Amino acid sequence: MGSERRRWRVRLRDHRGRILGAGTMLDGEHLLTCAHVIEGHDEVIVDFVALPGVEPGSATIVAQAAPIGDDGGDVALLRLRHAEEQITGAPLHRTALEDNQRVRAYGFPQGSDGMWSLATVVGDGGHGLERVQLHRTSDAEPITHGFSGAAVIADKTGHVVGMVATRYATEAARVSWMIPVETMLGYLPELRRWAEGSPAIDPSFVHYPEPPAIDVLFAREFAQWLSGHGRSDVWVIIMGADDSGVAASLRRAVVLADREHGAGRSAAGPTVPPVGSVVLAVDAVGKTADEVRRRISERLDVAADSPAGRHGTGRTVVVYGIDESAEPDELVGEVLVPLAQRAHELGLRLALAFREETSPGVNVVRSSTDVLPTDEDDIEGRLSLLETRLAELAELEKDNLNDAPRFSGAPPAPARARRLKGALTQLRSAERDGDVEWVKRHLPACERTVARAVERARDLRRLLDENLARRAELRARLDAYGEMARNNGLVEDVELDAAYAPAWRMLFEGPCDLGAAADAVEQFANIVRKRIDG
Repeated sequence: MGSERRRWRVRLRDHRGRILGAGTMLDGEHLLTCAHVIEGHDEVIVDFVALPGVEPGSATIVAQAAPIGDDGGDVALLRLRHAEEQITGAPLHRTALEDNQRVRAYGFPQGSDGMWSLATVVGDGGHGLERVQLHRTSDAEPITHGFSGAAVIADKTGHVVGMVATRYATEAARVSWMIPVETMLGYLPELRRWAEGSPAIDPSFVHYPEPPAIDVLFAREFAQWLSGHGRSDVWVIIMGADDSGVAASLRRAVVLADREHGAGRSAAGPTVPPVGSVVLAVDAVGKTADEVRRRISERLDVAADSPAGRHGTGRTVVVYGIDESAEPDELVGEVLVPLAQRAHELGLRLALAFREETSPGVNVVRSSTDVLPTDEDDIEGRLSLLETRLAELAELEKDNLNDAPRFSGAPPAPARARRLKGALTQLRSAERDGDVEWVKRHLPACERTVARAVERARDLRRLLDENLARRAELRARLDAYGEMARNNGLVEDVELDAAYAPAWRMLFEGPCDLGAAADAVEQFANIVRKRIDG
């Protein structure tokens, strides 16, 4: 990052000189920060830390979305009383965030004139899953309240992809939170004039006229799938015409799952997917194959020949109206099938929506992504595919058996890989003995059994990953409120200790009941807030 791209960094102080947090200049006049940073202040002092010798300015609030509890909203747009001509603003960048993505932020911990901290993206959390959890690297500066309002920058691209929103944190804590750019745009549409990057969903999903009713059964099943449960990584949806209940349910889910359109939403229930669960939705009606390919590439930076292992998991792509695209055969054969065949290793889940069951592309997708290779006579290819899937199953079962006991009520983690490897050994032996007809008779049943076992193991893995992320979020929340209590002199308080102890035991000892643990953490947090508020 060159010096020109760093001039947007500013520090915010009150009129007594106390550091409130950080900010990001969007142009020579406007700046972005957290609403809680400027809470209680009609005007704040702005230090242009990247412009040596430039006198501080002052700024007032233009628009804000007040914090929702401790983990929602919390976005503010300010304007300088006098514009600073030397400022080069930081454009906000829409992006599909990836697990394990490396990011950095420049903040102002107490007693510091500013420093960088490095972290990795962990996953969604907070109010309606609007925020993204960060884990700082082991040797990095803790991301404490002095970082609140700081821009989060993706190491790979240098783009501003979010804003630190750590309101309370311990000095030793690894966990902090950020608000993605798209969530900020949802809360404050005024920010869109400074936004770049490809939106998650095509505008037509928002502008379609909605019929009076949705298909509740499909809507519930699709919301569960977007949450990471059920079916495989590729789902072929037959939706009918635009005014059908399935098509309407699909469009509704896409809009609700988009960070930019779903921020701060009031909708809830079994038909409502998590915010951020759709990272790209393309309306393919009338588009060429190349137009859809470019749209996917711009948003996700993946292609059918992308190397595996560098992307996050569970990123859902929806393609709508495939059989009414300008080039349906090319779209299916050249774009969608190559991605579908590598969906798992690329960390993708694909929802491919066709108008009609009889559309030629439906069978092409299904036959190309089924357990069976396209050529059923390719015995060696089918056996090699079985070996690959069994290796994946063995790794999944190892991880699942390790993590399932950590949570009460978690589904059992069956161990089937060893027995299925025995079946594969029999097939390989028969192949070597030249008994091809016996292999052909018994191979399909083995393929189906392995496919079901892998799908169930993936479903359990997704559930356990969600549980681990939720437990980490609750631990961070308990830790933060404990620090709040200590900072406000609430030490050796009998009532607080009595509320803290059961929450700690649930989260750190034995199998964790996440529901009970969440209630216990909230009870402790409520007591802390009441004590601090008097």
